[in-house]
Amino acid sequence: MIQKIHQLENDYSCVEQIIRALSSGEKGEDIINRLRNGQSYQSIAESLGPLPLGSFPAIADLSPGSQRNFSLAINDYDKDVMMERRTPAGPVRGGTWTTITSDQALIHHLLKLYFTWVHPVHMVFSRPHFMASFDNHDDVYCTSALVNAICAMACHLFVTKHDEGFELGLDPKDLRERFMLEARTLVQELPAEKLAVVQTYAVMFLVDLSSGIGATSASYIRLAADAIDQRVESGYSSQAAEMTKWGIYSLSVDWAQFTFLVPTLFQIPASLELPNYSFNQDTLPWQLYRHLSDSSNPEQPSHIIGSCMGHAKLLRIIHDTLALFYHGHEATVSAKDVMMQYVRYIEWQDDLPDEVAMRDNSTQALPHVMAIHVQYQTALIQLFRPLLDYPYLPREAFDHVRSLTVGFAWKGLAILKTYRELYSCRYEQPLQAYCLLHICDALIRFDPFPKAELTDVVRLGLSILKEASDGQGAYSVCGPLQSAFRKAAVECNIPLPDEIDDLIRFDPIQKNPDAIINATTRLSYTQPIFQAVRCLKLTFGEEFADEWRKFAEGDLSSQGRAESEDTRDSHDPDVMKIDAILST
Repeated sequence: MIQKIHQLENDYSCVEQIIRALSSGEKGEDIINRLRNGQSYQSIAESLGPLPLGSFPAIADLSPGSQRNFSLAINDYDKDVMMERRTPAGPVRGGTWTTITSDQALIHHLLKLYFTWVHPVHMVFSRPHFMASFDNHDDVYCTSALVNAICAMACHLFVTKHDEGFELGLDPKDLRERFMLEARTLVQELPAEKLAVVQTYAVMFLVDLSSGIGATSASYIRLAADAIDQRVESGYSSQAAEMTKWGIYSLSVDWAQFTFLVPTLFQIPASLELPNYSFNQDTLPWQLYRHLSDSSNPEQPSHIIGSCMGHAKLLRIIHDTLALFYHGHEATVSAKDVMMQYVRYIEWQDDLPDEVAMRDNSTQALPHVMAIHVQYQTALIQLFRPLLDYPYLPREAFDHVRSLTVGFAWKGLAILKTYRELYSCRYEQPLQAYCLLHICDALIRFDPFPKAELTDVVRLGLSILKEASDGQGAYSVCGPLQSAFRKAAVECNIPLPDEIDDLIRFDPIQKNPDAIINATTRLSYTQPIFQAVRCLKLTFGEEFADEWRKFAEGDLSSQGRAESEDTRDSHDPDVMKIDAILST
């Protein structure tokens, strides 16, 4: 035992000597080179000068604390050296874009996760331009700050598996925080007129939104909008610049849709099209990718440009709907104003290209296509939801609007259920969770089914949010959203599921009351209905029946009669059965 104690003391002295040398910079580069060349720890320690007598076994035989200190010292030295070699925009010498990890397989894995699940919905930069700069190690369309931000966002989707060969015990949350810290540090060193700076701010907002602090980091959207409007330097591809401008605008309206703040600071792009951006990009492949083993999965056309353009056009309508209800002026919104918005939404859906239209209720739709249609159904709910609290709406009109709203909600929930079956909600874009809340909220408040039967809606909503937040580094924003939805269900007298404690294991709002404010900017995820109702004209109720009659007869839209008749049939509560959506 005494001999063993002396041996451990000698071991500790050896490792401490190497750690001190690395920490002080003394012969640091020489030590790292010796380690990479496979030299023993004993020989490295001997090169540093006289050592205590004793033997020096392999590092694996040292105490856990000594091993950890040794590894941290090496990692810190490596990072310091790489930081000294990098430029503010471009990669460090040797082609490394980040100092957080030297594992290139991990970097490429994170990039692929981002381009599979996030980029097709929030297209804030051109992937071909970015990858060309990334591969060529130039900083025209790629910077170290942007790479770090992308990797941080992908960490929300990073599910570690023991068989993938990454570092054992890798913590996606810790990794995300380190990527974000480096992104924040580097982006401040770059000129504001650089296109990649605008893109970096947008991705950083997505990271913080997913982490549950969207309200406190929404300034990134303004920084990006200001830069893209005023200061982006010339010399960039018109395709890349236009894609970024549309991407920033779309992201600002995406966020506004769930915070009910009209994005007035942003200059709306002049065209609904994406000038000079080739539809050939639609043939870029999309592959179902979650783990390294998915690299052999079959590929299919992404339809990414058609999807992006459809999303941007939808958001123009959503933007105008927000301005209609939340412009701050009382008694100005007429029934015709609301019905014309409805016509625009219907025409948007009719004009979609077949590849992204989901007209056949396809169960094989791409995830980014399904996300747009979920957002479309949510927008329709938000359009009609204020009318259900308007006290002067005739009873017959109220019943019809309620039937419409409930029908939109069931359609949206059906798409979300299919999404979950095809891809799992662990892999989705973060704002999809907000859509889920508004869809489920409409059902628990206005569906005429018995309250006890709507428990299944609460169960499905909570389980989807749990799935999206499951695991280290996942979407922590879903925690406060879960708690807020449970509170709404209780207020609506919906019986909670028996397994409620398993669905919500931790209440972040109870620990931090500001959690819901950080996630939504308000004390609730629901629409500020009182504000919207005050915008309706006093004659709204009288006008609504007449405007609906014009719509049904096709006076407002060439598709009006067919759509309204189809809507009444398919959304009738007696036709749309709850089991059709909630059955497993």
